[in-house]
Amino acid sequence: MNQNQIFNRTRRQLAGWYVLVTGLLLSICGVGLYQVVIYSQEYILRQKLESLSGTLHDSIEPFLEQPNQINNNVKKLLPGLCLKGQVCQLPKDVEKRHIAGVFQQEGYYLRLTTLSGQVLATIGQQPQGMNQKISIEFWQQVNSNNGESFYQISLLLRTQTGLRWGYLQIGRSMVEWNNYLMTLRLLLILGLPLAMLLVGGASWWLSRLAMRPIYESYRQMQQFTSDAAHELRTPLAVLQSTIEEMGLAKDLEEVEQNLEIMKRQNRRLSSLVTDLLLISKIDQQKFFTNIQPCCLNELILDLVEELEELALSAGVTLKTDLPINESIMMMGEPSQLYRMVSNLMTNGIQYTPSGGIINITLSCTENYILIQIQDTGIGIAPEELPRIFDRFYRVQSDRCRLTGGAGLGLSIAQAIAHAHRGRITVKSQLAQGSVFTIELPYQNFSPVLPKN
Repeated sequence: MNQNQIFNRTRRQLAGWYVLVTGLLLSICGVGLYQVVIYSQEYILRQKLESLSGTLHDSIEPFLEQPNQINNNVKKLLPGLCLKGQVCQLPKDVEKRHIAGVFQQEGYYLRLTTLSGQVLATIGQQPQGMNQKISIEFWQQVNSNNGESFYQISLLLRTQTGLRWGYLQIGRSMVEWNNYLMTLRLLLILGLPLAMLLVGGASWWLSRLAMRPIYESYRQMQQFTSDAAHELRTPLAVLQSTIEEMGLAKDLEEVEQNLEIMKRQNRRLSSLVTDLLLISKIDQQKFFTNIQPCCLNELILDLVEELEELALSAGVTLKTDLPINESIMMMGEPSQLYRMVSNLMTNGIQYTPSGGIINITLSCTENYILIQIQDTGIGIAPEELPRIFDRFYRVQSDRCRLTGGAGLGLSIAQAIAHAHRGRITVKSQLAQGSVFTIELPYQNFSPVLPKN
């Protein structure tokens, strides 16, 4: 297949399209994954800030008395609260306090501001280089002078009497989150080419597997066409030369000889065309036309009677071993089952020397009907056994030509067995004979019916 330009080009195109489509799908999935991660991370961050700010808001408001005034109760509630203009550090025991301990974690901060946005007090690591007057929007993303981003939430605080006190702002640095997204982007950007390389290699291998059955069919079709043309050419050439000789014939006897040659070649051509048409029907699954119960005992006895004369002329004895008190029945195409067994018996007669014996046995197992045709013929070499069911293949081509065979008998027999959901196997030894075994389903048999 690698040396065939058509299949190589098709293989490259198939692999290329596979890589292109897979790459497009991976890109879409990567972008989708990135967007989902951004959305989920933002959602989680908002949920955390909303939960924390809501808890602090509800805890602080009961202690607020005057707008823009921070009393001792607020300071006790928020240990480590650093008023404007002071340099403060969180107490050592602040980690033990659930609310304030959050702001000792890296990235979190808290602000208390006036209604106009002036900072009154802070806790935690504050963004560097920001204006003293800051925005009081509910959700806001702010940036410091060093490029660090923060996500913050602002909540309005009221005094005990309901007056507007100021704002509570809680924020978190987005450095860790941005680093995570950067790592994810890097993995996606570097992972896509690597994935495409792996997909390219896999697609090249898969395209070979996909093309192999097509190539095998193509090769068999080429071989079949070549063999069929070769088989047709010989009798046609004989007919052509015989017709030319008839024009030069000088007496009636020579004309009769030429006519006999033409008649024999015509029979050979007719037989070959019939076999080719049968093979075509098998390939197209237009095979069964008359499904009915078949008695295999009677089928074998009829065949023995029909082939007895051919066996006697070849000096071969036909013997049978059939069940006496049991008729073995199966559903199938009678004429094709007849032909299947006939081809094997005829093959045995042709390849068995004079004085040989062909024994036909019919038996049953739990699941199969077994028909065995055992001969004492010339046998088949081990290296030829795998190919004897190939179309137009001959074990001894010269002898087959003398008997008029085209090398289709065993191939047709195997095709008929497969169509009946069975198979034919063979065991053989040179100079000792061969045993062909037909295995057909015995229970719940359902043949392969033609397609509509």
